[in-house]
Amino acid sequence: MSKALYHIEQVSNCILVTLRGEWSESTNIQYLAALSEYLKRRRGRPFILLVDMRTWQIPKSETFNQIKAPFKLDRRNQLYEIWLECEGTDADHVAEKMRLEAKTPLERTHSVSQFLASCADKTDNKALAHITAWVENESVDKQN
Repeated sequence: MSKALYHIEQVSNCILVTLRGEWSESTNIQYLAALSEYLKRRRGRPFILLVDMRTWQIPKSETFNQIKAPFKLDRRNQLYEIWLECEGTDADHVAEKMRLEAKTPLERTHSVSQFLASCADKTDNKALAHITAWVENESVDKQN
């Protein structure tokens, strides 16, 4: 993913999201708009959201929280969400907001193997092969 702070792609019924680096309010607005467009393209078809947020740094400010408020993602057909985090990811407030707004099960893990095992339970073999390559390609170790 080189220097991009986020990347979104679709594989089968999965939307793969990579989040990296230190974000500003502007980055967050751009990301939420892009994700909203991906969700609209699903046109009512069920999907699973897989997020690799290792090394993601979320701004903490009142302004940031106010800017997030107007964005309402259409999660009606979302079946599940899985987050791959690192020890330094501080996304508890994002998870809490999601739990309040969405009725989608959320699984969070720091383990690549646990992330892939959860994906294996919810996707087909072709999608899983792509997801495995995606996670391994985005390895935090390779970026440092």
